This record gives sequence, structure tokens and C-alpha cells, in this order.
Amino acid sequence: MIDIEICLACDHPDDVAKQVKAAYAGGATRVELCSHMAQEGLTPSFNAMVTAKAAAQKDQQLLSMIRPRGGDFCYDASDIKYMQRDIRLAAQAGMHGVVLGTLTQHNTLDIFNLKSLLALAEKSNLMVTFHRAFDALVEPEQAITTLIDLGVKRILTSGVAWGSSDKAVQHIDRLEHYLQIANGNIEIVIGGGITSSSARQISAQIARSSYYSFHAYSFAICHGLVHKDRVKELYQGVNDT
Repeated sequence: MIDIEICLACDHPDDVAKQVKAAYAGGATRVELCSHMAQEGLTPSFNAMVTAKAAAQKDQQLLSMIRPRGGDFCYDASDIKYMQRDIRLAAQAGMHGVVLGTLTQHNTLDIFNLKSLLALAEKSNLMVTFHRAFDALVEPEQAITTLIDLGVKRILTSGVAWGSSDKAVQHIDRLEHYLQIANGNIEIVIGGGITSSSARQISAQIARSSYYSFHAYSFAICHGLVHKDRVKELYQGVNDT
């Protein structure tokens, strides 16, 4: 089975529970909670996390974005302090994992700050996904091995350079290359304009033995909210073949 991860915008807490239930009813394996999607996703409020947890069943995985601001992924001491606080809040709210990334000014992995955040996440019993800061790296291939060694569980990538308008389906060869490097030691979460048709096309060209899943945002939305039928269409597109 190919897992489906749904990104859920939760700027309006009143809609969070309804969307969480819709995502899982449609077949989602995980839900990632974000705020401010116009800024490519920031940390959700503690209230949104608590609401999502209450709406989900015990075995349904919830992830929280940990990103204190928009813009680049090069964080100063103040930013890191906020991220540490938000990791603690995510654990307190009952999240299963967090989604984060830290880079240097030269778009390489910021190992020093990343290690501190990973240590706190591990202490808090939270799995870590490295988000699409990965696509801003100057040498993403080398970073895969480093992230494996650091204990990161997933990498979210489109196979497209950060800031590009291209979609993941346009760069299947690069995604395959990442999967070959990962060699099943870390999950590659494929995001970036994912629809039922593009996910089906990507799946048809990637080896079934590869360790990957799909991450979708806009495709799952109908009238501004995550809709069960859109999630189900995506799930069936890659699992009912």
C-alpha cells in the first residue's frame, strides 16, 4: 500500500476537526497540520493541534509543521528557540511527529541546529520529517545520507528546486534517483502539485519496492476544506491498480 499524507491548513480552528475526519475517512495515512499556507506553511497553533488530536483516532498519525516564519530556512538563535518551544507544544498536544528543516546561508544542512532540534524531538518521542527545505539544498543527494545518519525518518521533496513552479511529475527521474540513494533507509515523501493523475503516473514509473508516499494539499480541497472524496480519489489512484 502506498501511504497518502494530507496537508491540512488550520488557520481556522473551527474547521480543523471536520477536515481531519474527512482526510482519514478518505484513506489518508497521515495528516500534517500547517498554518499560513500562503507562506508555504508555518507552525499551527497549539489549539489547532489539540483539536486535531481530539478528532483523530488513537492510531491515526498527526504531524505538526515546525516553521516559525516564512522566507528562507536559515534560522537565528531566536528562531531556533521558537522551534524548540513548538516541538515541546507538539508533544504536549499529542502529535506523532514534527516536520522541520534548517539550512545555512549557503543552502547546506545546518547540522548544528538540526541536531539540537532532532535531539529534542527524540526526547519528546516525535518522529521527524525534513520538509521541502530539502529542495533548496545545493547538494540534496549528499544530504540524504546525512539525514539518514542523523535519524530523520522522512524527507518531503518534489524533486524540483525550491521556488520553481514545476511539479513533481515533471521530475520523476530525479525522484527515482533520490529513492535509489535512500535505498529504503528513509521514506521519500513526494509532494509538489500532487493530484490523483500525477500520483498514478509517478507510481507507474517508480519501482514498487521503493519506500515512498505521497503528500497532497490543494488537490484534497473542495470549497476551501479537505474533502473525503478528493482524498479517496487520490488514494485509489495509486492503490487500486
